[in-house]
Amino acid sequence: LRARDHAAAIDAFRALIARYPRHDYADNAQYWLGEAYYDQKDYPRAVTEFRATVSAYPLGNKVPDALLKIGLAYAALGEPAKARAALEQVIQKFPKSAPAVIAATRLGEMP
Repeated sequence: LRARDHAAAIDAFRALIARYPRHDYADNAQYWLGEAYYDQKDYPRAVTEFRATVSAYPLGNKVPDALLKIGLAYAALGEPAKARAALEQVIQKFPKSAPAVIAATRLGEMP
């Protein structure tokens, strides 16, 4: 992903999840799938992958980040109500997290 080879990154993340769905890094791989699509500005697919992070790994360390990115993706898609709901969820569920700070800032910038 850092090399911006999105296709290879997506394949590698999907392979890790398929082979090791309960591995400690599976939630991270799922989250980074979302980042790969987000980086390509494919916001609908990014939302799908970030939502999969939250639903498949609800106790994972990437849940706050995934919720934040869902909000940012909805904002990029021009869906402010959905963006606001996702950003508020980050703050409500993870108030002391770094993603909550970013979410609060972004909420303050929204009309």
